[in-house]
Amino acid sequence: MPMVRRSTRTQPAPRRRLSDGECHEWLNSHREGRLAYQTGRGPRSVVVSYALSGESVMFKLPDYNDIVRYAPGERVTLEVEGVDETAGDFETVTVTGQAQLVTGRAEQDEPVAHFQEQWPDGVPTKVISLPLTEVEGKVGCWS
Repeated sequence: MPMVRRSTRTQPAPRRRLSDGECHEWLNSHREGRLAYQTGRGPRSVVVSYALSGESVMFKLPDYNDIVRYAPGERVTLEVEGVDETAGDFETVTVTGQAQLVTGRAEQDEPVAHFQEQWPDGVPTKVISLPLTEVEGKVGCWS
């Protein structure tokens, strides 16, 4: 019989769901998360910085980034998580929906000053939005 390797990493146990307000507060208090999307070479998950604008999460990325090529018009998921080591709790908020490329006048109106990451002059960028319509959050503890 082949030996089965088991992970020694303990998995967090869900304790409760976050309310919509708590999810929005969590997203507003953080600026980085993992964006999961599908490419021509399979699924990807990349750490990105984001800004909130009204009822959307916004990503400003250089034109050459794969996310700019593959995410617009497709279903993507942003996962933002953190750990409170003193309480032993973790919080995870996920936003899932159809990403959209922000173009024209809408792009000029976006809160560029609120983006944490600024790209050097001469690097062309695009803004992608993800609506805050499918948001889920949970708090758990490490078992």
